[in-house]
Amino acid sequence: MIQTDVLNCGQGSVGTWFDGCKTTPKDYTKAFLLAPSAVIDLATDTFTEADRADLIKAGKLVPLNDVLQITEGGAKNNKQTLPNKRELFISQGLLKFMLEFEATPCLVKALHKLTRKNWQLLLLDSEGKLMFDNKNGQLNGFEIALMDVDNETVNDGGSKIAMVSANIQLTQNGTKGYNERRSFIQDDAFYDINGVQDVVIAKTANSTLDIASFKVSIVGGCDGSSPVVGLASQIQVYNTAGVNQEVSWTDNGDGTYTPVSIAFGDRIIKLYDTSTNTPVVDIANAQFYQSNVLAVTLTD
Repeated sequence: MIQTDVLNCGQGSVGTWFDGCKTTPKDYTKAFLLAPSAVIDLATDTFTEADRADLIKAGKLVPLNDVLQITEGGAKNNKQTLPNKRELFISQGLLKFMLEFEATPCLVKALHKLTRKNWQLLLLDSEGKLMFDNKNGQLNGFEIALMDVDNETVNDGGSKIAMVSANIQLTQNGTKGYNERRSFIQDDAFYDINGVQDVVIAKTANSTLDIASFKVSIVGGCDGSSPVVGLASQIQVYNTAGVNQEVSWTDNGDGTYTPVSIAFGDRIIKLYDTSTNTPVVDIANAQFYQSNVLAVTLTD
């Protein structure tokens, strides 16, 4: 069971006085995109770090890290004003959030790719409360009508940095969920959930393709230089028929890895999680990586 603060005022008298700690959302500091296909039952499922890691590796949960600020568009309800000044309600205004980031080429590309899929929105405030749509006893995100990404603004060298904004408008159902079905889970660990990082596997500059001296390096895919350690158990080697060669690796602590024993021939090297059958791997359910595919012909 997932512990939540559930508010259901659909029947009976409506409570208007609340004792104890106020559950008002504070400033939103982080956002998550949740795939509609992710089914999380509040009564029978859990939402532990391991559960969240599985969703991230499956591409169903995308943490949007390093948000500079999240603002709300202030959409007003639609009304008709009669000649006698009486107003008639037409429809609820649709909530819209703007997420602002410091622009990097990798982030801008990733945000534009995210707009091509359907997502739901989860919001995390500064008290560690993850806001979600408590719909039919399930943890849902708020349904999104439109997500688009603005053009990057340029660093002017004097008063502003290069920034990029993602705009998210909720549907009528998503707005209703935010206003009437919103609930939350509180966990400080939500702050530390990272998104997937692209890395590059390559033959080290000083090694050959001889199996006696062959080594690979793993570096960050965005800057092409930051060494990534801790992935020895996640590097998989396959032959051209796709059969895993069960090669173990030694982590040299500097972003390079040495195979303990590897056979010569055509080999495919990549990161892969064989336990979950996903190309995204993780370290302690906290750091997530996906790599290119390195094809090499090793000699005896």
